[in-house]
Amino acid sequence: MKNIITTCICLVILNSCSVLSQAPWQVNGKLEVSSNGHFVQHKDGRPFLWIGDTGWGVFQQLTREEIDQYLDHRQTLGFTVIQAVAHWSPHGGGLDRSPDNAANAYGHRPFVGDENKPITSEPLIVKGGNMNTPNDYWDHADYVIEAVKKRNMYLALLPCWASQLITGKGLYSVEQAKIYGEFIGKRYGKEPHIIWMLGGDTKAQFDAYDKNQKYSAYDDRPIYRAMAEGIVKGTTGQSPAWNEKSPAWDEVFMTYHPNGDAPYGSSQWFHEDVWQDANGVEVWKEVNDVYRTMLNEYQLKNPVKPSLFLEGSYEYGSYRHECGWVTPVRVRRQFYHTFFAGGAGHTYGAGPVWAMRGNEGDYNCGYTWKQALDFPAAKQVAIIGKQFLIDHKWHEWVPDGNVISGVGEAESLKTAVTSKSGDMALVYFSNNSACRVKNILNKDADAFWFNPGIGKKEKAASFKDKEARDMVPPTNWEDAILVLQVTK
Repeated sequence: MKNIITTCICLVILNSCSVLSQAPWQVNGKLEVSSNGHFVQHKDGRPFLWIGDTGWGVFQQLTREEIDQYLDHRQTLGFTVIQAVAHWSPHGGGLDRSPDNAANAYGHRPFVGDENKPITSEPLIVKGGNMNTPNDYWDHADYVIEAVKKRNMYLALLPCWASQLITGKGLYSVEQAKIYGEFIGKRYGKEPHIIWMLGGDTKAQFDAYDKNQKYSAYDDRPIYRAMAEGIVKGTTGQSPAWNEKSPAWDEVFMTYHPNGDAPYGSSQWFHEDVWQDANGVEVWKEVNDVYRTMLNEYQLKNPVKPSLFLEGSYEYGSYRHECGWVTPVRVRRQFYHTFFAGGAGHTYGAGPVWAMRGNEGDYNCGYTWKQALDFPAAKQVAIIGKQFLIDHKWHEWVPDGNVISGVGEAESLKTAVTSKSGDMALVYFSNNSACRVKNILNKDADAFWFNPGIGKKEKAASFKDKEARDMVPPTNWEDAILVLQVTK
């Protein structure tokens, strides 16, 4: 009998390990929008928590060995999404911008044409190679696709870096965008871990004076819509229009990466477009605009769509301040403001990492991208923050200002949510200042403090039903979360 029990236990353990080692798309199915429209879930209804990392230059800059090093690190931390660009316009890292048809680490260019002017409807394909012995740019791209997949992470794939290549240079016409979209959709669209992210740090439409009082006007929406149509055709073989409801659109999950001038999110151009499943937001250096921008997205109707925070202020970035101005606490504020505003996902980034080029130059503030992998906020987001969100059912959070008063602003902002089940309220304190907290759960509630920097919990005095009192985080905590849970 003892041997039978031991055998059964071993089988259970082995079976559990087998399940855990399976990819989420194998266990839970493909990604889709939840029934309430506010978050992303798997086909079986399991919520998908988007914890992204910004690796824009992976395809273009890194060797196979460096790709493995980067992805192993991010997988170990717990990131669920990697954001990278197939046709990258290399910049950053303290170096001048590279040509628009720049060669990758193996000397291969993505398109026919010279190094300064690619013909974007003609990917440069050379027969005879593969992802381990590449003959062309796309052989190496295959390696990136497979490397992310085998680590059970999702790849948010930008077909091109649009701010330079579409808005800046006009290197994609409507026709070229559709042809290229079909090419890349046919090549990668059936991969279960691909999330399509159009755009790339740019507005899709603009008609105004910029911050320098220079007038400009353009409308590139037809280009992105054509690219989306090309991708779905390459993936499914079907040709629905961008505004036509079709089961084919359910086979691809798409969003859009806008530029960093808050409050410009993709919702203002594509919110009602059928192809765009989730709205995308970028605030870049505007760290104090995250909550407002994400809350505006959460409140949009007709239809309700998830909103993803796709780029913010990079850890240890300077943003016209001194190196290191973006401290870990500034990164954490962006992270928690995203989810306390009802966001469906958040992407982290480290200042020296995103470009994956340059060495210890002024731009990188003295760090190489490899050294910057171990910046502290990456762990605070992908390990501590991720687990906190899971433990407290983030997908059930509803922004609720009735919990708090004296909320402050900017770096002293306090934000609150309640759970849909009504058994929990949470308040995020962006710094160590006080606000008034009210128990609106209609029952007595236990309370505790959570330190987002180190994952530490500390008990707080319980709240009676309807009780309100001034609360301030424990001494020397940079930021904090107060959690109220109905007493059982």
